[in-house]
Amino acid sequence: MLQSPPRYILGALAAGHLLAAGASSQGEASPGLTLYAPVSTASTHLMDSTGQTLNTWPSTSTPGLSVYLLPNGNLLRAEHPPGAGSGPGGGPGGRVREIDWEGNVLWSFDYFDFPVLHHHDIEPMPNGNVLMIAWEEFSNASAVQAGRDPGTVGTSFYPDHIIEVQPTGATSGTIVWEWHAWDHLIQDFDATKDNFGVVADHPELIDINYPPGFDSDWTHINSIDYNAELDQILLSVHDLDEVWIIDHSTTTAEAAGHTGGNSGKGGDLLYRWGNPEAYGAGTPADHILGGQHDANWVEDGSPGAGNIVLFNNFSTAGPSVSSVVEFVPPVDEFGGYPLAPGQAFGPAGVLWEYTAPAPTSLFSPIMSGAIRLANGNTLVTSAVQGRIFEVTPDDEVVWEQTGLGTVFKAGHYARNLWSADRTLSLSAGGDVQFDLVAGDVRAGDLYFVLGSVTGTEPALPLGSIQLPLVFDPYFLLTLKGSAPLAGNLGVLDGQGKASFAFGLLPDTAPSLAGIVVHHSVLLADPDTFEFVHATNPESFELVR
Repeated sequence: MLQSPPRYILGALAAGHLLAAGASSQGEASPGLTLYAPVSTASTHLMDSTGQTLNTWPSTSTPGLSVYLLPNGNLLRAEHPPGAGSGPGGGPGGRVREIDWEGNVLWSFDYFDFPVLHHHDIEPMPNGNVLMIAWEEFSNASAVQAGRDPGTVGTSFYPDHIIEVQPTGATSGTIVWEWHAWDHLIQDFDATKDNFGVVADHPELIDINYPPGFDSDWTHINSIDYNAELDQILLSVHDLDEVWIIDHSTTTAEAAGHTGGNSGKGGDLLYRWGNPEAYGAGTPADHILGGQHDANWVEDGSPGAGNIVLFNNFSTAGPSVSSVVEFVPPVDEFGGYPLAPGQAFGPAGVLWEYTAPAPTSLFSPIMSGAIRLANGNTLVTSAVQGRIFEVTPDDEVVWEQTGLGTVFKAGHYARNLWSADRTLSLSAGGDVQFDLVAGDVRAGDLYFVLGSVTGTEPALPLGSIQLPLVFDPYFLLTLKGSAPLAGNLGVLDGQGKASFAFGLLPDTAPSLAGIVVHHSVLLADPDTFEFVHATNPESFELVR
């Protein structure tokens, strides 16, 4: 099951990140680590900006398809195990695993028993649960009865559904919430069948006959993202050239209907964008998206927070051209998306779009991804080109790695110092453990732990390094080595690792309750004694 990290959890930034320590300025790469899993191999890799691999997680199964680094430093990996089957389209998975730094499987959950099969993407949630995309099989007769054109469906029909899984044991999980596209259909093909109505009058429903033509893998959802503040889910719907947003605040019963949840709309679509033709509000000329992947909200703390970014595989810029798109969803203060009757959901255009200077030099007809970084740059994965690169808002490529093999999408992680502990009891006492792993390239570097009880901003400039701590009396204590820290000064071991601890005896003064203690680690070159890197801050609160 998802659990607390061990005492040696990863975290690293190597020499290639040092020019970008702290908040990066224009033209600089963002500090952090890149996680990726080539789809033709059974391994997942974590690399620094120099391309050095800091850790590899081997497996017996190819990815299926996404991988994530959890806040506790463990790997969450979708896999395609033997026996799971191939499903009706690309991207089959069937299994999700949590794996620690050493490769030990801590939790495993299978979802490939007929008639369902997980595919493409997963999404770790703040509560420790995992969202999964999956196909479910319906017969030809069921599809036709639901209003599908009989000439466009084979022996089976495969709409998508979403499940939320709560880990309950080493190899088990409970589905605590689910949503099915099948519950939200409309069609204007056959008045004698279910779901008949006027498509253009119901943008909240999904036309079972769009897109026209034969395709049993109907919607082919290829990415999922979760917004905890809105309690909403964002889906990239490949075959409809759209993104959808649905309400997660519903019960499973409400998600199967048209009322309930924060929106009052049950499991109906709250928002859709990219192709208004799909709901009768546009023509082919109105398509903005084409076979897109990796739709995700820009996270808080990053420029454009709340906007949506994605990789647009078939851009309107021309044939064999992909692009990265950012747009602003028209969400109101209540989490709704206003829509005038008969109109298309806004916005009418994009906020920002990156197309390569030589447009066809960025093209991937399948997979791929894009995520906004804290410094305002965007990390882009061009899947079939085996290329991951970072581009600024002014379209300057400031970092890239190539020759990686086909990669579904890459993740970026700016953290480098880790701790499982978020509080320390003054009455009980004890330790807060910290772990840093800087990789072989930093083996032998000097490290020095500093702290603050005032905050992490503004950062303290140390030459080209920004130390994310505010100078205060506790900072002086750590500087003098007088703070209650064990292992606060030393040399990184042969793997570039170090651990330290903040400790208090029982019955420490209760008046300290409520103080938040922050720490960061400075690394120095052992020959020149120059500071070469400052880690991210890690914080915990003193409680009674």
